[in-house]
Amino acid sequence: MMMNRKYLFLILSIMIGISSCSKEETPIIDEEGLLPKPTASFTYEVVDPKDPFTIKFTNTSTNVARSIWSFADDSTSSELSPTHTYLKTGIFDVKLVSLNEEGYWAQREETVKILPEELLELVATPSGGTLRMSYDTEMTVSNTEWFTKQGNDPYTSVSQASDMTLTIPSGQFMDAYVMVTTPKGSKVRRDMLLADLGIVRDLTKLDNEFTVSHENSGGKDAGEGSSKLTDNNITTKWYVGSVNDAYFWWQFEYFQPQIINGYSMTSGNDSESRDPKNWDFLGSNDGTNWIVLDSRAEELFNTGGPDASKPGRRATRIFSFDNTTPYTFYRMHIKARLSSGSFQLSEFRMLQLPR
Repeated sequence: MMMNRKYLFLILSIMIGISSCSKEETPIIDEEGLLPKPTASFTYEVVDPKDPFTIKFTNTSTNVARSIWSFADDSTSSELSPTHTYLKTGIFDVKLVSLNEEGYWAQREETVKILPEELLELVATPSGGTLRMSYDTEMTVSNTEWFTKQGNDPYTSVSQASDMTLTIPSGQFMDAYVMVTTPKGSKVRRDMLLADLGIVRDLTKLDNEFTVSHENSGGKDAGEGSSKLTDNNITTKWYVGSVNDAYFWWQFEYFQPQIINGYSMTSGNDSESRDPKNWDFLGSNDGTNWIVLDSRAEELFNTGGPDASKPGRRATRIFSFDNTTPYTFYRMHIKARLSSGSFQLSEFRMLQLPR
């Protein structure tokens, strides 16, 4: 039966209207997810200065369902705001990853510094030919051990008291360190270079350019090249043949001015005739205008040294002078050897001596 055209049009209009309403009422879904994205942030603090290795981390992230921490010491945590104890000093890049329920993530990294020089202050007290070493600290300490060594020998334990007393011959150095342990097993190590006057700062390798006026025929990295002068090894040496007294020097150009008030020289392994005898040690801030800081004449390296059968060979002498001015350039001008036209020296160190 054919339907009246008037009624057919009405029915079609109603159907189209119903279809249009259903489409408009269907919710629109965010293609990237319904939940807000996470953020990652945190703060940290030492809870107790007596235990500087234990750090409290406070999570300030938002929209977080799960947290993953990496403490940069092979330790991790999934706690929201963990507390972590480090077992050694160092610089640690701590990472936090925050995730929401859909798996979206954000990351934050902060650097935690636990530095031995900030936790343990070394105290040197010279008296009557001996040197007493101790330390000051706010930490709670459960164990202390001191170690020393001479030259290339291994370190040996010399004391487990809170201090130690040493006898260091004048003109010689002694390497030492103290190891301090907290009740939780965290360790602090402070290394030191000692002389009879106290703690010495060795600035030989501190951010500088080392140059020489004359070089070994094989170059600076040869077996007896100039690099051997500052390699901190008295069994090597720098050798130069037929040097010119008026123009024979080596110098250090520091990136930042430094106060130097001492230096050490270690004689070569043979032929004392090549030892330096007369010299000037100079300072400058432009590399052109020089000030004589220390001048020596008729110096000898005829005693001491590690080999008793060869006195004066590989013997170290420390030279000190008054200086409180920082200089960018320091130059050693060798004006004469003992008798030879050639030159040799096993080691040279730039020092900041205690006054």
